[in-house]
Formats: sequence, structure tokens, C-alpha cells
Amino acid sequence: MKEWVDSLSQKAKMPKIFENRLAVMRVRVNYIAPYRKCRYFYLEKKHLKNKRAFAAHVKEVASNWPNGTYYLKLSNGQVFSRFELVAGRVKKLYKESPATGKVYAIWDWIG
Repeated sequence: MKEWVDSLSQKAKMPKIFENRLAVMRVRVNYIAPYRKCRYFYLEKKHLKNKRAFAAHVKEVASNWPNGTYYLKLSNGQVFSRFELVAGRVKKLYKESPATGKVYAIWDWIG
């Protein structure tokens, strides 16, 4: 029980992770590959006020990207966010990884 409480207190002490340049990864059927047409996605803290602000920024930048699922990755390899894009709009912003169950770092910012 004590270890569980200690792990919760360590998570509470972890700082929010933010980088203004994120690598764009496109999810394919059998693999994930860098999106070659736009290698980096630039982000400012003002775009992380809430889900609507983030979705509006994605719509502004990615309006001509093909439909599909995309990752935004930090320089340390951690996935910052994952979203599904349909017709240039964010259809779904994933809260946690379906493979590992870990919550994406973007949720530290937008709640």
C-alpha cells in the first residue's frame, strides 16, 4: 500500500512536459511512420488552454492532411498526443494509449 501512495506522490511532483516543436507521425495499417509532408508541428502554450483551442490549431495547420490517425512526439520519444483527423478537423483526441493504457502528456495541460 505504501508503494502505491509513493508512486502517486511521485506522479504529482512530475513537471508538465512541453516542447514547441513536435515530430508528426502518421499511423498506417501495419506500422507508424513519420509524416513526410510536414515533419514538425509547432505549438505554443496558448494552444493548450483547452481541447477546443488545440483542435482549432490542428485544424489551422493540418487542414490539407489526409484522413487518419496522427501522433505528435516529443524529442525524448514520448508521445505528446494522438488524434484522429477527418476532413481537416480533429474527430477524436485520445486520452490514453490503447496499447499501454498510459495517459498522453497533453492531458497534463488541457485537463
